[in-house]
Amino acid sequence: MSEQLLHIISFIVHTRPEALTRTAEWVNQNSIGEVLGEDVAGKLVVVAEHTDEQQLLALMDHVREQPGVINAAFVYHEVIDAKAADEPHVQEGEQ
Repeated sequence: MSEQLLHIISFIVHTRPEALTRTAEWVNQNSIGEVLGEDVAGKLVVVAEHTDEQQLLALMDHVREQPGVINAAFVYHEVIDAKAADEPHVQEGEQ
């Protein structure tokens, strides 16, 4: 049995300022994406995770298609063992 991988990505969404709230709500309603930061000038920081990398790319494409969105730019991608994602993480020096 092969191990299942979890893909975690982050990307920046540039929107028109008047579309910021609507776009953030749309992303947060999507089950694989979450807005973790925003700037009133029209920038959102989005993090998403899924076992299927294509679902993440499709999310970025769908975000780009939303009214008022200027662009979505990929920032980060990490792949981890899906089982390890649920385990508590202890940083060095913590007890």
